[in-house]
Amino acid sequence: MQRKYLLILSLLSLLLNAGLLYVFFYRGDKAVVSPDGRTEIKMPEENRAFVMKEMRGFLESVQQINEGIAKNDPKIIAKVGNQSGTCKVNQVPQGMIRSLPFEFKQMGFQTHELFDEMAKMAKENYNRQQTQEKLNQLLNNCVACHKTFKITAE
Repeated sequence: MQRKYLLILSLLSLLLNAGLLYVFFYRGDKAVVSPDGRTEIKMPEENRAFVMKEMRGFLESVQQINEGIAKNDPKIIAKVGNQSGTCKVNQVPQGMIRSLPFEFKQMGFQTHELFDEMAKMAKENYNRQQTQEKLNQLLNNCVACHKTFKITAE
């Protein structure tokens, strides 16, 4: 009899944990479909300002990496790639990651990783064509994100 209760409690715990993981890590807690068909992510104004600043930084980095490619200067690419890479993830305001939909987080982390990859390529084995291809992958991420998501203040 005690085994039966233990099994039932274990299953309930498992279901509850799975639900919490879904809400906090996959779905995000403030995302709805907006009238234009994109997923609207609602967040406090200070978090929205952080995300918008980060996106402007991405755009500046893309321009500088493109300049590095045009000048065939891997030092520019390495410097800029390091500045926009995964090191930026530690600067995210507390609690913000939890509120974001999984797909948004996935695109964001992938974008930071692409900056890291370009920096590493520029330092270790610079190839202009391969760097341009990575930059194109990164820009495809940006376009996909802007087509899919919209961020508004609560």
